[in-house]
Amino acid sequence: MWAGTIRMRLRLAAALLAALAGFAQAEPSALGCAELGEVLTDLTGYTLALPPAPNVEGWCIADSAVLRAEGRPRITVERLHLAGQAVDGVPESLSLVLGGMRVVPELSDRSMDPRLASMLRLQTVDAMMLKLRRSPGAEGVQLEDGVIVLSGGTELSFEASFLGGGFSAREMIPAALTSLHLDWRNDGRLLRPVMEVAGERLVEGATGSAAVDATRREMLALVANLPDSAMEGDAANELRKAVEALPQGHGRLKLEFVSKAGIGLARLALAAVSDAPTGPDALGRLFADGRLTVDWQPGLAP
Repeated sequence: MWAGTIRMRLRLAAALLAALAGFAQAEPSALGCAELGEVLTDLTGYTLALPPAPNVEGWCIADSAVLRAEGRPRITVERLHLAGQAVDGVPESLSLVLGGMRVVPELSDRSMDPRLASMLRLQTVDAMMLKLRRSPGAEGVQLEDGVIVLSGGTELSFEASFLGGGFSAREMIPAALTSLHLDWRNDGRLLRPVMEVAGERLVEGATGSAAVDATRREMLALVANLPDSAMEGDAANELRKAVEALPQGHGRLKLEFVSKAGIGLARLALAAVSDAPTGPDALGRLFADGRLTVDWQPGLAP
């Protein structure tokens, strides 16, 4: 009798555990167009004006779209594909593919330097794609298959992992970068106005080439202050050569970064409030357990 009772209780317990496991492992469901727009807004702060767009094999497809955020440049897109999944209403993944994107600063906006505003207006993002998903074990998020192709010829591919984070800007604040893969092909056209503006702020009275040189010197000093313990192989020399080639130098920069603890806002804040934010002590703390691998290939690399 007791043996039969025990067997019955074991079967009930097994059934209960199976039911709980099935509940915990709920199947992901596709997000609709309106839900995808809300997730994108939560992440970027931009509201998305989508025309009526059906879901096609899980994708929300729009021939044109406009993204707006108060006090920020307007973004127009010729082609936009969005897809994503959620489990029990909580986003698990978001995929984005777009083409013909333009960042258009408002003509009345005087906060942006006119040279940078003009550069943005003339540049088109011919292609962009990325996927954000929760990492296994829900310990953070992963950015996968990131690609940006600009009309001038610049190409960027990237992947990254974060400890912590989620599908909103608020959730990403405490996230820490634990790995980054970056492959950047520089067309030699975009960085000159950026370096000019930065150099003018670094050195009073500097303009044109003098301002560019000032920015380059500051960047080289930062590279020299990176801790030796963080540099794998010839990374420091490769990074120095890449900076020396800026802004015009065509080339391809490959960069790999890994850190067990990750670099987040807390570490960045400590570096920012130090006496010398880009000095060796501050950078040593910032990259305490980080490892950096760099390869620079000058010229029109394949």
